[in-house]
Amino acid sequence: MARAWLAQGHEVDFLVARAAYPQIRANVPECGLVCSDAFFDATSYLDQTWRYLPAYAWRMLSAIWLQIPKQYDVVYASNLLFFEVVPALILSRRLGAKCVVKIQHLLHGHSGRISFFDKMFLLSERWCMRLIGKYASGTMCLSQTVAKAYALWRQRWGWPRHEVQVVGCGLDFSAIDRTLEEAKQYDVILLGRVHEQKGVFDLLACWRHVCSQRPNSTLIVVGEGPHRKALMAQFAEAGLSRHVTFAGGVSEAVKNGYLRKARVGLSLSFEEGWGLSVTEMLASGLPVVAYELPVFRELFESVIQLVPSRFPQEAAMKIIHLLEDPQSARHEGIKGANFVRQFGYREVADQELDFIQDLPNPSWAKAVDS
Repeated sequence: MARAWLAQGHEVDFLVARAAYPQIRANVPECGLVCSDAFFDATSYLDQTWRYLPAYAWRMLSAIWLQIPKQYDVVYASNLLFFEVVPALILSRRLGAKCVVKIQHLLHGHSGRISFFDKMFLLSERWCMRLIGKYASGTMCLSQTVAKAYALWRQRWGWPRHEVQVVGCGLDFSAIDRTLEEAKQYDVILLGRVHEQKGVFDLLACWRHVCSQRPNSTLIVVGEGPHRKALMAQFAEAGLSRHVTFAGGVSEAVKNGYLRKARVGLSLSFEEGWGLSVTEMLASGLPVVAYELPVFRELFESVIQLVPSRFPQEAAMKIIHLLEDPQSARHEGIKGANFVRQFGYREVADQELDFIQDLPNPSWAKAVDS
C-alpha cells in the first residue's frame, strides 16, 4: 500500500514496533519511521506472549505524549488489535485527522480460542469493535467473510450497524515473477506464522501419512512463531526430522526462492481473514491443498484443493495425488497463478485510497483547526 501511495505523490510514515524496523526500511526506505516501543524487543521470546505486554502498554501511552513532527490527514490502524486501534484513535484526535481501521481477521466465532491470552484478545477485540463503531471515520474489511462476521457480532451485541468497505488483499507480483525458476528441492511448502491456529500441530499427522506412501518426501516450513520449537520437537520425536526443513523467518527474496523450489503448497490453518500465504503459493505456480474455510470458499474454491478442516490424512492424500501426477499438478498451478493476478496491490491501494478520500472529516477536526 505504501509503495503505491508514494508513487502517487502521497507521503506515508509508519508508527511501528522495534522488530518491524528492518523489514520496513528494506521495503519502503522513503517512509519515515517512528518507533512506538523501542525499549521492548521480545522477538527472541515468541513463545512467551506476556513479554509483549509492556510493549503494548508503552505504545498506547506513547501515543499520548509522542512528539508528532508533521500534520497528517489520515491515521491508519492496520488491524483490529487494541494496541493498534487505541493509539490510532488517540493520534487521530490529537491531529484532527481521519482514522481508518482495516479488519484483517476476527477472532470471535472460533472455538479454538480458549487460552488465557486468547480470552484477553477476544475481550480487547470486542472493545475495539465498539470503539471503531463510535469513533473511527471508516472501517475496511479484508473479505466478504470478515465483513459478514463483523456485522453478525455487532448485531448479536445489539450495537448499531455501520457501513464497511471490503477492499481485499494485494500482492506485488513483480517480485515473485523476478524470482528465477530453480530445481525442485521440496515436495511441499507450508508458509506462514507457526502458531497452533495455523494448524501446525496437524502437520505431523499429515506428513507422517505422506512419508508412509512416499518415503523420500521433503517438506519445508517457512515462517516464525511461538510454536516452532514444539513442532520441531514433535518431528524429532517421530523420527521425521530428516524429512523436514524449518527455515524460520526469512526475507521476501528468500521466501520467494523457497516457493520456486517447491512442488505443492499446503495450508492447515483453522481460521483466516484472507489467506495471504495461499495467494503467494498460487502466484508462484503451485497447486495448493488447504483446509476448507469460508473465506477460501469465497475466494479460491475454483483453484485450490479443499479438504475438511482437522482431517490431516485427507490433506496428505491430496498431496500424494498431486506429487504422483506432475502434469495435473502443473495444470492446477498455472490455473491458480492466472487466477490470483486479479489481486494486485496497486488495485487494492487505489480502492483503499478512494474509500479514505471520500470519508467525511471527523467531528473533532473542527476543534483542532480552531
